[in-house]
Amino acid sequence: MTEPTLTEAPRLPGSVSLSDDALAQLVGHTVLECYGIVGMASRSLVKGVARLLGRESLTQGVDVRREGDRLRIRLYLVLEYGLNLAEVAAAVRTRVAYQVERLTRLAVADVEIHIQGVRRA
Repeated sequence: MTEPTLTEAPRLPGSVSLSDDALAQLVGHTVLECYGIVGMASRSLVKGVARLLGRESLTQGVDVRREGDRLRIRLYLVLEYGLNLAEVAAAVRTRVAYQVERLTRLAVADVEIHIQGVRRA
């Protein structure tokens, strides 16, 4: 048996469970760090208008579903007016998948972006 290195933590018996709400918070914080994001939006449109959520409600614009050992993430966002929406969405998708996999070691199957509105920042 080899000694653990400084970068490798010793493996101890036990388990870690991560709630869906904790995952949604992680995703929400990651999204708000991305360029071009004005905020999270409600999942449903009221009379065709997106309701911008405050920072305390960031998990309401996030839907995380577990399918076996993989995650499917849906995001409901309001983006900044004047930017290339496809590029912003692609950057958010990449960053969210990377951060979730890096911080939780859970595989991300896909990240769906639903643009609920566009506003000036």
